Amino acid sequence: MKENKLKWYVADKEYVNYLRQFDEKVENIEYNAKLKPYIGILITINEFNYYVPISSAKEKHYKIREGMDFIKIMQSDRIIGVLNLNNMIPISDENVKELKYKDIENYRNFSSDKEKTLYIAFLSFELDLINDKIERIKKNAIKLYNEKINNPASNLSKRCCNFKLLEEKGRLYNKKSSN
Repeated sequence: MKENKLKWYVADKEYVNYLRQFDEKVENIEYNAKLKPYIGILITINEFNYYVPISSAKEKHYKIREGMDFIKIMQSDRIIGVLNLNNMIPISDENVKELKYKDIENYRNFSSDKEKTLYIAFLSFELDLINDKIERIKKNAIKLYNEKINNPASNLSKRCCNFKLLEEKGRLYNKKSSN
């Protein structure tokens, strides 16, 4: 049986910035008027779903080997994006929404309709490539979470966000924002 497909999500900037106060490994998602979408839902733990930001390919990524916390999104021999699973974060439903392509202009500015169309086509293509690796991505996310919780002193754990701390702070944020 095929698992549920991963989708693009937009995380609430205020929530992500709040989490960044407590863990510097939480990635910045503000890039001028550029969207940094998240892929989700990787895993669900307690009341949180975990999401991972997609990162653009850089030259250095060609030299880095894939591992439990790092997955390359490839087209032939070209890297088009990477998932740093060590940077996945817990987000409750009220702080994230699924990205609908028809609403993309709410999150990113485009100089023309052609640019918008090309960007949506790229996101769709990239998502298909990501979903080709869905089982591995989800398995790695679970293993990584467990490694961080059970073996916090390992080198791999040291590269990860502090998942338990972020869950705790996420709960406080949700209580604060509902008051």
